Amino acid sequence: MKHKNPETATIPGPAGRLMVTTEGQGGIPVLFVHELSADRTHWAETQHHLATQSVAFDLRGLGESGGSHGPFGVEAAVEDVTAVADALLPQPFVLVGHGFGAAVASAFASYYPERLAGLLYVEPVGDLRHTAKAEADAWIENFGEAKYRAFHEHWLDPLLIGAKETTRGRVMSTLRTSRREAIAGNMASLFGHNPDEAFERFKGPTHALVAATGPETLVGQRATLSRSVAPRTSHWLMLDSPQWFHSELVRFLGQCRSAH
Repeated sequence: MKHKNPETATIPGPAGRLMVTTEGQGGIPVLFVHELSADRTHWAETQHHLATQSVAFDLRGLGESGGSHGPFGVEAAVEDVTAVADALLPQPFVLVGHGFGAAVASAFASYYPERLAGLLYVEPVGDLRHTAKAEADAWIENFGEAKYRAFHEHWLDPLLIGAKETTRGRVMSTLRTSRREAIAGNMASLFGHNPDEAFERFKGPTHALVAATGPETLVGQRATLSRSVAPRTSHWLMLDSPQWFHSELVRFLGQCRSAH
């Protein structure tokens, strides 16, 4: 099969144009949803080595997409995923979400389980609904206009432990060009997101690729969620360990083909 080179296009979204990169052809399609302080380019190497069709896009207010005035949050991002899927993926596809994107993928799976051939979590956020209100409010305040400038250079440090220097540089570069309002709105919504709904409604292949397995993570909270643990990587598995990530993704796609 001849590999199809990446193509960039715009898709009309509910809040503005969405910038999309498609690559590859055939097979079960894969749709990627990025992290809070990220954009579609974080998936570029993964896309390039996949034989199957893949789609990555910038969520509203981030990367090169429009919609800088929002609204933001998990539910709004699900609308963006739906717009991209409606435009490009009429058939069942595998949805891959990283961090905040994993929460978005989870919510999409709970609303539209029939549209998915598989659900792959990448470093998914744990259930934050029971966080003490004072703690949640204090965390969200850091993303407000008054504190963000001093705060934003440091808040990713725990997630970048073990990161390659190239990964750290790329992530921080993306963070500095990401709109505070989009990050703040998306972050705040996580405290109300219910990850249980996806497990109740989507019964197809589900797996997680993770670097951390502590009690604050989704895999730490759900012993029955199958997972593969990346060796010596940061939160950005696809950037730190691209070959491992590719192999695990291809393996999961094989499971989805068998189940489809």
